[in-house]
Amino acid sequence: MPAAPRRGWVATWFSGPRRHQWWGLAFVLPVVVFFAVFSVFPVLFGFAISLTDYSLLDPPEFVGLDNYRNLLGDKLFITALGNTLLFVLGATVPVWAMSLTSAVLFDQAFRGKLWLKTIFFLPVLPPIVVVGVVWRMLLHPNGVMTAFVGLFNGATEVPWLASTVLAPLAMVAVHDWSVVPFFMMIWLAGLAGVSPELREAARIDGATAWRVFWHIDLPALRATAVFVAALSSINAFQTFALQYVMTADPGGPANSTLVLGLLVLKYGFQYFRMGDAAAVSVVMFVMILSVTAVQLRFNRRG
Repeated sequence: MPAAPRRGWVATWFSGPRRHQWWGLAFVLPVVVFFAVFSVFPVLFGFAISLTDYSLLDPPEFVGLDNYRNLLGDKLFITALGNTLLFVLGATVPVWAMSLTSAVLFDQAFRGKLWLKTIFFLPVLPPIVVVGVVWRMLLHPNGVMTAFVGLFNGATEVPWLASTVLAPLAMVAVHDWSVVPFFMMIWLAGLAGVSPELREAARIDGATAWRVFWHIDLPALRATAVFVAALSSINAFQTFALQYVMTADPGGPANSTLVLGLLVLKYGFQYFRMGDAAAVSVVMFVMILSVTAVQLRFNRRG
């Protein structure tokens, strides 16, 4: 009998089990291309620009790591870095505590819970720019918040957004108000996965509500806690809109609300120092990546 013709490598790769693998690759390829074009390429391009002296008017000139060395002695960058770290601290730890407490409360059964949960979730719905504009009006020196505070101390004018002390605190307060309900829903999803049998067994053994939460609920929420910590940290490091919208001079007063996101804007499109702006972006990227890696490492060790 004549020998069967040999199959080429193309036919071999696209036959049998590999055929299903190639079909799967064909379906995910558009997403991979989209991610590469709009995510990977901008990161690599930004890193390349950070190694140059580029003013948008002249061609980029390679300077190596000079931009990063210059940042270490740049007072504006040091100020923005300190403001960012303080904002991250105020926009993460209180958010974790308040969102978890809210989730535990809404995890209980009581009348009107659905309606109250809906009202509590409303701050998440508007875009952050709208939130900033609304709170800028509420925090007017003679606005609603001043009238509310005046009921207790008689104040008629409070420089909420013109004070180097009050303005950063206002940014943190507005941010936390707008994101706590979102993270509460994530905690609630985690609490829904806790075994009710374990809770009931603990109550039968005489455990108080606090001990049930500490020894049963909280250990079961470890993965949820890491997810909330990572997502809230990334969101806090990338803050920009509130500081840009709520203050008369973005980053003011006296650079007290200047964060790294705003510094990128100032360097790039106000001072035309695109190399420095790209360097600040890379620093932000490394900080976010480092914090997320530590949190994921903590979850794996657990």
